[in-house]
Amino acid sequence: MLSIKENETLAVIDRGSPMGDYIRRFWMPFLLSSDIPDADGEPVNITLMGETLLAFRNTSGKVGLIQRNCAHRWASLFYGRNEENGIRCSYHGWKYDISGQCVDMPTEDEASNFNEKVKIVSYPVVERGGALWAYMGPPEFKQEFPEFEFFNVPESHQFISWNRQECNYAQAIEGGIDSAHSNFLHASLDAYWRTDSWLAQGKRSGNLRDMYHARDQHPKFFAEDTDYGVATGSRRETGEDNHYWRYNLFLLPFYTMPPSGPQQKFFHAFVPISNGVTARWSFVWTLDNPIPRSDRQLWGRGYGIHSEVHPGSDHTPIRNEANHYLIDREMQKNVNFTGIAVLADEDYSVQEGMGVLTPRQNEHLGTTDVGIIKSRRRMLREANDLREGKEPYAAGNGSVFHVRAGDVLLEKNADWLQDAKVKKVMTATW
Repeated sequence: MLSIKENETLAVIDRGSPMGDYIRRFWMPFLLSSDIPDADGEPVNITLMGETLLAFRNTSGKVGLIQRNCAHRWASLFYGRNEENGIRCSYHGWKYDISGQCVDMPTEDEASNFNEKVKIVSYPVVERGGALWAYMGPPEFKQEFPEFEFFNVPESHQFISWNRQECNYAQAIEGGIDSAHSNFLHASLDAYWRTDSWLAQGKRSGNLRDMYHARDQHPKFFAEDTDYGVATGSRRETGEDNHYWRYNLFLLPFYTMPPSGPQQKFFHAFVPISNGVTARWSFVWTLDNPIPRSDRQLWGRGYGIHSEVHPGSDHTPIRNEANHYLIDREMQKNVNFTGIAVLADEDYSVQEGMGVLTPRQNEHLGTTDVGIIKSRRRMLREANDLREGKEPYAAGNGSVFHVRAGDVLLEKNADWLQDAKVKKVMTATW
């Protein structure tokens, strides 16, 4: 468990806080490109890292991310005119470009250069992989962009979604790190009961997870620090002369990469909107074939790791805590472990059910929590190192994200981490 002080240090992301300053050293996604499609179109109000901001696509097609309020009398620029490569305030006509520079003050004397002295908060934006990414740290420490494999496959092989979670980012991350819950939270009743029919299905598929995951509901867990974050390995007995290993990766500062199939990979980003609200991003990519249209349609309506959201909303899920995720108790008795229809919403039910901020001082952690414990300590240590002037290595070295998560069979005397690397279970190549 963490002390109350440690818990607050881990969870608070306001500017000037240890974790707030640390996370701002990394590029972070904040909108889909499709959330703001049109040049000179409607701007979008967003909150990111507790800051109220405005995103807009200018006449040239570039996206700006600036403070939401005009420097003159603090009117909201959301109501302004998006025209001629800038946002013009609807109150007195002051106009700002995507760098935050005031470029026109029609209310001032024509000879005045006052506008040159006025600049509002702005953050650099990169558009990549169908998403918009911002860097909110000190300009002099602007870091490398993360080199995920996702960015190096064709657009036809990519799919992205995001939605709001009503909880602190840290407990959302820990849901992604936790590999033990899949035997329960995401299990069909067949898998939970480990029936002969379910095990036979695994034999037919030949997929390692189908074959071995449900055989051992008491996996042993191991965790190690890495240059990108923390690797957690779960070891399951197979009843044979080997072990079944699954690798779940935590990548600094807010990414989780659960093990997935041999051809389809994914990772999550849990980006703080505020201290009590998180944007959960899901990035899916395929290695060989394009993602089928049928899958895109299914995921767009909410399936698997993707949640269905209200049309035209701020990406708020349709199934949420207010309606108890539309839990069906008959389904829970007869079909799956939770009675909740979609995997993503099962995650929200436990992560949001902890409250806005988990009272970690009240926890009773077990042997399956070694990855969570090590990840918490790593985050706190990284934030403390930054306070002492040591810049985060992962933020400045995008190549550390050349990783995948997966599973493998290893001999019983194998080194769980090094031998998996030799077999390239966790290596992304392009």
